Amino acid sequence: MHFFYAKLPVGSSLADREDVFHEGLEAALAQEKLGSVLGWGDSLSHMNASQPARVAFHRIDIEITDFKPALALLQRTLVALDAPVGTEIHYTVDGAALQDVLGSTGWRTEPCSTTTQRPTGLA
Repeated sequence: MHFFYAKLPVGSSLADREDVFHEGLEAALAQEKLGSVLGWGDSLSHMNASQPARVAFHRIDIEITDFKPALALLQRTLVALDAPVGTEIHYTVDGAALQDVLGSTGWRTEPCSTTTQRPTGLA
């Protein structure tokens, strides 16, 4: 099993639509037998001295069974569900934390910029 999570930016395009993403991702993963949604909740922005942390993302935790097909399915499904630009999919490959970020022209992969340490043994 591999652990992924999706982060959707909080804003007017996401307002009151979180369930659409939970249900849509769960249905797509179940249909293809590639995993399931484990849970979801709010994710805070980074704190700094001048501003307190605020809810910046809606996070969806996902467990998948087959890495490449599941990543492609998550990308397609999030686009089909009209995920906002700035949506991220986080995962680990060979110990490197990566994120795919949805831009106006599609998905791009980049090193994960978070300072969160990932447990070893997770994909």
